[in-house]
Amino acid sequence: MQKQEEVLSRLRQIFDIFLRDNFSTTNNVYFEKLLTHLQAKENEYVLQAPFVVDWVDKCLTMVVEDFNKIHPKVVSFMLNLSSYLAHNEWMIVRLRELDIVNRIIKLLQSGDRNFNPSIKLGGIRLMKAITVYSMGLAFLRIHRAWPLLIQYSNNDHTLYVVREARAVLYEMLYKSCDKLHDKAVTLEILSEIMQPIHDNLYKNTDSNERIHIKVDDNELLHKISATLDLLSYILQQTLVLEERTNLIALLKEYHDFEITIWKLIDMTHNLYFIEKIFTTLSSYNFALLMHEKLLNPDSVEPPEEFTEFGLSFFNLMKFFITRKDGVSFVKLAELNHVLWKKLGARAPKQIVIQQERVTFENQLICFHMLPLLFSMKYAQKINDEENKVELFDAYVVKLLEISCEQTLRLCYTMRDAFFTADGTSVGLVTPGLANKCIHSLLSLEKVLDREQAVTVCQALLYVLREAVALSVITNNMQDDCHSVSSAGSSYLEMYPRGTELVVNDPRVLHSVMVGLRTLIERFKITWKESVETIGLVNCLAFVLENTNMDARCTVQALKLVQLAVEHFLSPNMALLVDNLQGSALVCLGPIIVKRMHDTMWEVRDTTLELTTSIASISRIKFPAFQRFLIDSKIPPIVYEMAKNDSENYVRASAFKCLSQMVSINLLWENGLSQLDLVDHLLFVMYRENDDIVRSEAVVTLMKIYEHRKIHNKYKNTLFSTLNYCVAGDHHAEVKIRALEFWRREFYRQFSNQGMIDGVFPTVTFSKEQKKIVTLTEKEIQTSIAKVFGEIQQYGYFGIMLKCLREEASMEVLEFIIKGVKIMTEKFDRYKGIMDEIELRSPLLDNEQSKFGFPSQNQEAPAPQESGQGSPMNSSQSDDVIEAILNSQDAQLLEKAFETQMQINDEEEKTDEKRHIDEFYYKQFAVPLRQFNAELKNIDLDQLVKQHQEWFECKENFTSLLDDILTAIKRDDENMISDCY
Repeated sequence: MQKQEEVLSRLRQIFDIFLRDNFSTTNNVYFEKLLTHLQAKENEYVLQAPFVVDWVDKCLTMVVEDFNKIHPKVVSFMLNLSSYLAHNEWMIVRLRELDIVNRIIKLLQSGDRNFNPSIKLGGIRLMKAITVYSMGLAFLRIHRAWPLLIQYSNNDHTLYVVREARAVLYEMLYKSCDKLHDKAVTLEILSEIMQPIHDNLYKNTDSNERIHIKVDDNELLHKISATLDLLSYILQQTLVLEERTNLIALLKEYHDFEITIWKLIDMTHNLYFIEKIFTTLSSYNFALLMHEKLLNPDSVEPPEEFTEFGLSFFNLMKFFITRKDGVSFVKLAELNHVLWKKLGARAPKQIVIQQERVTFENQLICFHMLPLLFSMKYAQKINDEENKVELFDAYVVKLLEISCEQTLRLCYTMRDAFFTADGTSVGLVTPGLANKCIHSLLSLEKVLDREQAVTVCQALLYVLREAVALSVITNNMQDDCHSVSSAGSSYLEMYPRGTELVVNDPRVLHSVMVGLRTLIERFKITWKESVETIGLVNCLAFVLENTNMDARCTVQALKLVQLAVEHFLSPNMALLVDNLQGSALVCLGPIIVKRMHDTMWEVRDTTLELTTSIASISRIKFPAFQRFLIDSKIPPIVYEMAKNDSENYVRASAFKCLSQMVSINLLWENGLSQLDLVDHLLFVMYRENDDIVRSEAVVTLMKIYEHRKIHNKYKNTLFSTLNYCVAGDHHAEVKIRALEFWRREFYRQFSNQGMIDGVFPTVTFSKEQKKIVTLTEKEIQTSIAKVFGEIQQYGYFGIMLKCLREEASMEVLEFIIKGVKIMTEKFDRYKGIMDEIELRSPLLDNEQSKFGFPSQNQEAPAPQESGQGSPMNSSQSDDVIEAILNSQDAQLLEKAFETQMQINDEEEKTDEKRHIDEFYYKQFAVPLRQFNAELKNIDLDQLVKQHQEWFECKENFTSLLDDILTAIKRDDENMISDCY
């Protein structure tokens, strides 16, 4: 209660300051933070305080009297605060008593002031809050608020204002029509929306149609564009309704909507405006289909009868063909696909168009791909390529089978418009159009069905083969991975002619490979769904062998090879072959080695990712790749890249690749075991400047520690380096990886003591005694004591305490606390284990924890004991001072210079030190008993909650109010100082 009083007291002060005549602020963030806190559920009591409503009334009165008297940010704050008050049904009564909403609406409707966007947004939010209640809707109807919302919905306002205004206007329109059944108001709102269109269309006088139209008038197009956008929004919002609305019927009956919008075509040749017209028409067609057919209980047609809708759709598509506008054609197909998906399960899977049953999405996909399909050539069957032509024929037949008659007619119409009679392109099939096709298809990846995705993937594969075939001809190569003949100039004479510029464009090639990779990854397409994918690696090999290929295409080709290796290799192949001879994969070896030496780091990095994938699947799924890596001498190259590459991302990828390789026996025995991997990894973890490289180095060393034996000479250095990574590294990911290493050490130690799947069995094989032993409770405690004794010796518990006290990273803290809780739960099961650990592994005095870094805790050199030298008497002291006074300045400088050189040499030797001090871990050696005692003083849950608040920037409401008061006071002081 006292806390609430403090909040209300401070808030009252702030509200009073806001209404000062000279109030000004330079910090607008505090207004947003204050509104956020006032909106929170736990602060509902603030909005219910009487002074809040009274302040809104007072502020509004001052604004109405003199708008310039109140700061615009305060006005916006007042409007937003009013909207929060309106969410409370009981506060609505108080707002009505003070006539607050009425005065706000009149203030916004007064056209003599140019309000800033934040004030407009606040007013819209207030209207949105009161539309929830029927009383609020009636109030807005009485005050005719919709012209204001329509005005705010045009494109002259900010995005937030337009978006909120459209949402409120649609809510008001829908509820007036279908909830309140107020036809008069609904028609009035629709007429107000449609007025800019009606005012600029045909004028009928004396039954004679007279035309008064300004063609491509910028001001007019801008005005009508806003109206079309608003209409499209309203129509598309109706598609998500579960109940039928009469809005569409009213538009059709009172505004002859379709014909009215079609007439706008005569006003312009502007493609941008035409696209808006067709967006509105498409939205109307789908809304008409939804509410006059699918959701209309009085409809007499079968649910799957879509002839009327289909013909309207085909007419829209045909318009762009006659205009020879391929880009708009593709955009319209994309829009219709999105709108069709909004129908969801309410639309039948298959529809009937002119007595022909088809899948509508397949028609859309054909239109999407049509300009792209024009770049494919076709040749007569040749003896050695008959099977390849059959695949292409099968795909063409598939396209014909999924298309209806009207779709095929439009396809042929577009062909005739884009090509001459002899099959020569007239320049309309351009790389830009092909790019648009691919990007449009990829924008639909989240709504595409698997069937359509496979069809698109096959088309992209054939386009890729066209690019490879053209590349083969350009480079005068004899090998051919194309589905049809590419020998000599006959390829260029194939039908259609003139499309080589499309497939030869690097941007199109890049888009094709990106599209293939996206679809294969998302839909998990394999050779079972698309036989064409079998030749993918061959095609990409030709692409990668092209020395003139730009870096972007090379990177995408390598990523696609990686995907092909992961998805298109049958698991049964591992049982049938033990090498890659006779396979297209053999050519990958020289390509990988070549690209590892590429001048572009992006190419080297992607090549390492491909190698990592090959190494990963070679372990179990496809062992033949192990010999492939050895024969190509790839592991030593990867290690050299990890050591010497100039780009940190490449070095990190190299370590990631090595982490996959070290667990494979064949690779380890044939090269990796002879390299100084452990020594270099410890050096990287201690000396490397880049975070991501250190992180991958820790993982690689953990894999070596898990699968291989590390020499005992590195043991102290290993745990010292791990402790340094946890305590001294500034990067959270490196800390977590080092803690995972520690966790792996726990698993290893317990596994050596006989633990299986987290429990000690009654009978187990002892690796120490090398025989089967029976485990009693006492022996289990002894085994656990051995593990924790060694763990505490290397400073694990000290590191945990240091992190709990000092760690700032939320991820690291959660990782540590989770591990500590599990460990303490396990400890509670065993009594007396603490004494057992202390008995087996007592810590010496010189091993006690110091909790600090060596640089901060270096012990000063011990003073020389008196027994080691005789003290200097007074006569000797006088002689030394006399000698110094008699010496020359040059000799003093020489002595000083020699001393300085000696110091510099020592510093250089220190800098050249590769590894951390091997006894660094001793400063963290904390006994388990002390660790438990310290842990009891730490509230782990509160620690997590506190850090969570820090990272989410959650502020205490009281402290926020104090900050605001301080900031206002500081602004006032600055204003006073500026006066002088």
